[in-house]
Amino acid sequence: MKKSMFFGTLLAAVLLSLVTGPGLVARAQPDQAAASRAVNPATSPWFVSWVDRSTSSDVGAYPSVAYNPSDGLPYISYYDAVNGHLLLASPAVPGGTGNCGTGLNWWCRVVDGNGANGSSLDNVGRYSSIDFWSGVDEGTPVWKLGIAYHDDTTNALKYAVWTQQNPSFGNWDFVTIASTISPVQVIGLHTSLKYDSTGKPRIAYQNTFGSTGSLEFAYWVGSGGNCGEGDHLNTWHCDSIQSGLLLGQDISLAMDYNDFFSIAYHAHGSGELRYAYYHGPSGGTCGSGEYDCVVIDGSSAADVGQSAALTGRRSAADPHRIAYYDRTNGKLKYAFQTGSNANCGEGKWFCGIVDSIGANISIVGLSMALDKNGYPIIAYEDAMGQSSTLNIARPYFAVDLGWGNCGGTFPGYLFTYWQCDTIDNAAYGVGSVNVGQYTSVAVGPGGLGTIVYYEKDSFDSMNSLKVASQRFQTFLPLTIK
Repeated sequence: MKKSMFFGTLLAAVLLSLVTGPGLVARAQPDQAAASRAVNPATSPWFVSWVDRSTSSDVGAYPSVAYNPSDGLPYISYYDAVNGHLLLASPAVPGGTGNCGTGLNWWCRVVDGNGANGSSLDNVGRYSSIDFWSGVDEGTPVWKLGIAYHDDTTNALKYAVWTQQNPSFGNWDFVTIASTISPVQVIGLHTSLKYDSTGKPRIAYQNTFGSTGSLEFAYWVGSGGNCGEGDHLNTWHCDSIQSGLLLGQDISLAMDYNDFFSIAYHAHGSGELRYAYYHGPSGGTCGSGEYDCVVIDGSSAADVGQSAALTGRRSAADPHRIAYYDRTNGKLKYAFQTGSNANCGEGKWFCGIVDSIGANISIVGLSMALDKNGYPIIAYEDAMGQSSTLNIARPYFAVDLGWGNCGGTFPGYLFTYWQCDTIDNAAYGVGSVNVGQYTSVAVGPGGLGTIVYYEKDSFDSMNSLKVASQRFQTFLPLTIK
């Protein structure tokens, strides 16, 4: 039986609803000034609000959140299915100077679609994935905001990048990496973007041809590549890693401390969670021969591996970790590399249960990030009840507890390993609200978390992009037009 680790008085709950809007927040809440002084991620509260909403369908689907290292604030890419646009949201100046969100405290702008990049085409922005990079170019600080996404209109994998070269100058560039006119082939689904340490973008994604799916990997080379179109012809290289029946869904790309990359993905046709990494010029176990592909969990008797979320290693001693959904058994699961007590992944991984979240869900929101101490924080949709809820799971010791309340024991621990808490149950929706169907989590420079997620309220015909954050905004955002 899951329970909240936070308790508060009725008065605190009433005050909270006035500050953050509806939703269950898992701790008695301080006022705004106290929240801005909070420095302990283990005990910092979560504040729930909305960023964008519509009475039409799917405003806020496919969200992705990342922190900008230049201003320390979260930026969100997401899809507006009403207008067919890729959007970007960032915090506005405190005091309500934005154009969206609770108290107009967010800026929402169109990045692609309806002429935003010189085209009148719409229906772009599904499967958005956002990432940042910052560094120095010829002595000048530079940072990039990149978004990988699918363009339904041109059936393409696209990449939009904002490059801030100095405090007064920045610009968008739009790249079509690959496209097709074939009515049976689809390019650029389930995208996952990461920058390496030098600022080069890398994108894992899925192509489909009928019932066949393929796991693909694109990276920028500047010249001599085999993909990239128009002004960016042959500036990218695209590898086809593995193909199979309904393969390559729910892709998650991770970059390690040493620029080693790896990919977790779902092979729906075989009901497996798989993991791929670069092997070398030849000899790999994937179809391409350059990559190794490992089955982590699952079999043809079950469907395991949906909504895979992979984190990279922060050091040589750090393992890779994957959170994922066991659709057949209705379990949120967690796998990590280990030298002992392995029970999956060709004897090199441990797979364990985190929570029961409901079986046979077609889409389940699931995301994972590491806190400043390297402990996982998993944000997920729990659909066990009449309405789904947004939950988080963390190791019990990461939130200053003596034991957890969900899942089982893990190697090396005597007590229940996970602490599972509800962040938003949307109780105001009278049993007709699904919270967290699409979910993304990131951890800021100070160690405080931000979760962005999609909420569908069938009772009030309202669809929202929402945010649960452990911090109030205290810094001015940068300008991205």
